[in-house]
Amino acid sequence: MKELSLGLNQLQAAKYEYMSEHVCNWSEHPRPFSTIAVMQKGSGRFVTADKEINIASGDVFFIPDGSKYISYWKGENDILYFAIHFHFDKCHHEFSPQRFLLQKIDTLTPDKMLSWFEVLYRYILKGGYARLKACGYFYELYSDILPLLQHNELHMDTLSNIKTAVDYIEKNSEEDVTVGELAQMCLLSSSRFYALFRKTMDCSPIAYRNNIRIRKAVNMLDSEHTIEEIARTVGFSSAIYFRRIFKEIMGKLPSEYRKNLKFNIDELTKKTYV
Repeated sequence: MKELSLGLNQLQAAKYEYMSEHVCNWSEHPRPFSTIAVMQKGSGRFVTADKEINIASGDVFFIPDGSKYISYWKGENDILYFAIHFHFDKCHHEFSPQRFLLQKIDTLTPDKMLSWFEVLYRYILKGGYARLKACGYFYELYSDILPLLQHNELHMDTLSNIKTAVDYIEKNSEEDVTVGELAQMCLLSSSRFYALFRKTMDCSPIAYRNNIRIRKAVNMLDSEHTIEEIARTVGFSSAIYFRRIFKEIMGKLPSEYRKNLKFNIDELTKKTYV
């Protein structure tokens, strides 16, 4: 019997608002979580190693975990989009986001996406048992979106060789494990393991571990934890080092990013596409 559980370990709703122009650079660090988003004001352009994707106001788009790209955002007065961030602990699962391409979802209407977003965010805001409802609601949303997505035919053919190490890093990202120790888990030499890991995950094992730490930190930013508490919990030796790595990967400081996760949900009533 096939395993159905994907292990949802991150679920957040975020609002992004910029001035007339903005650039997000994910070309050096693979994106640490997946995103489904809807553009409300302005436009965007994703540039990857082999293609460009243009996003207009009203478009819904999908970004899988591990993507590398640079995105350019423009607007006459301002730029606004709403996003659902999520992550599953099984990147090798047949329904994992990594099996799909970064893409625009032409068959999904903005009104439907905004409706999903609003319900999800209200559940998350309530906290407590309502977060369980948010997770259940998201699985329903995700199952509706999956048939609309284009597959990535080149998806991680070598993952089976390093799967043990990838799973270990995911579960123990707060630990400082060496490349040699990870290689031993996979019964590979350090050099062979390192080469396979970079080919498969598009980054080094240390960079992958830092990405996971930052993803877990992002997942804690919608709570009342202090930056120092978050840094310590996810495995960083100091809050200063944590802030530096966070900004290097996410493009802004954790205190700045926190504002994207706490906003007035009534903004969704202003559904004007330009």
